[in-house]
Amino acid sequence: MKFTAAIFVSAVAFLGASAAPYHQARSISARDVNPAQVLQFGVAQGVRDPNGSASCVGINNILIPCSCPPDRTAFINSLNANVNAGHAVNNPGVPVSFPSDNSVGSQIARVQAQLITLQNLNGPGVGCPAVSTTFSAALKALTG
Repeated sequence: MKFTAAIFVSAVAFLGASAAPYHQARSISARDVNPAQVLQFGVAQGVRDPNGSASCVGINNILIPCSCPPDRTAFINSLNANVNAGHAVNNPGVPVSFPSDNSVGSQIARVQAQLITLQNLNGPGVGCPAVSTTFSAALKALTG
């Protein structure tokens, strides 16, 4: 009887400890992207228009907001949120996927996910234009 009681108490103690809530600084995600598969922006933020406008310059000297491209860490966090939701969080009608293999189709999907994230950072269509990065050139290189 003492042996059975000891096993019961041990089991309850074990289950109680394993059922304790687990807290983490960041919520557990379905699948965060591999940062190595996130393209570099290819444009520096804050490069002023030499003609004196209040804008900055992007690809081919096209004017862009000076807040573009965004901070890389913030961008990857937004990309993770979109990928884990399966759609653009700030534009739910736009699906997002980020396959991790290196097939051409998967590379295209990853670039598209990055473009969608970039252009919907702060709301539907409220983000940075594609010309604030080299993402469009990367997509063109993959699609021909």
